[in-house]
Amino acid sequence: MQNNDEYSVSGMKPFPIPKTLDGAKAIQRDLIRRLEAEQGIPAGEIRLVAGMDVSYGAFSAYAALVTVDFPELTFQSRIEARSSILFPYIPGFFAFREIPPLLEAFALVATFPDLLLVHGHGYAHPEHLGLATHLGAFLRIPSIGVAGSLLSGMVGKDPGTSRGANSGIVMDGEVVGELLRTQEDHPPVCVSAGYRTTLLQAREITLACCTRSRFPEPLVLADRAAKSMRKRSERNIFPGKQV
Repeated sequence: MQNNDEYSVSGMKPFPIPKTLDGAKAIQRDLIRRLEAEQGIPAGEIRLVAGMDVSYGAFSAYAALVTVDFPELTFQSRIEARSSILFPYIPGFFAFREIPPLLEAFALVATFPDLLLVHGHGYAHPEHLGLATHLGAFLRIPSIGVAGSLLSGMVGKDPGTSRGANSGIVMDGEVVGELLRTQEDHPPVCVSAGYRTTLLQAREITLACCTRSRFPEPLVLADRAAKSMRKRSERNIFPGKQV
């Protein structure tokens, strides 16, 4: 009996969509086993960084992908795409909901980035395979997870008020990420290594990209673009309704 469906995007390998949570866990555990031998990326190889986000409407998911030069953060490109919503929102299994619309955006990319900044967790995940790690591994692009809050089972102490202050995020007795203060007047973000990155790289690159707000600039731009696309599209679908 087949436990997975597949989501196909032109020019990209099919992405498995599990039919059950047991099937989702099996995919995660199989993938993380295969990643154990992967080597990290040298910091000097990072020249183009992409931030991405997805905004959800009534029936569709709207994805935006913004690329910038690193470390200058000069804007390079913005891509927008849409897909159906194929998986429910279930903590710990966010990748199966978020990756299909992101793949629609990546299918339109002319030059793939050197690094992905993902609005979600990476190693800081029950299976050490949050959205950032899962997406990076699927695309074979190094990635970093930057989330706004802890998942259930995670513990972290306030890192202090100064920019760059950090404290470990602990899960099952292991440090899996950091609470990182990116701006003095904002709450800390949850940073963790993703695919082929280290926690130190995650901290340093996230800080370098947080110039004006709590989240890295490419993520901020992608968030705005995805929400704007959703509002434009849903306004046409549901005229007169606030979206």
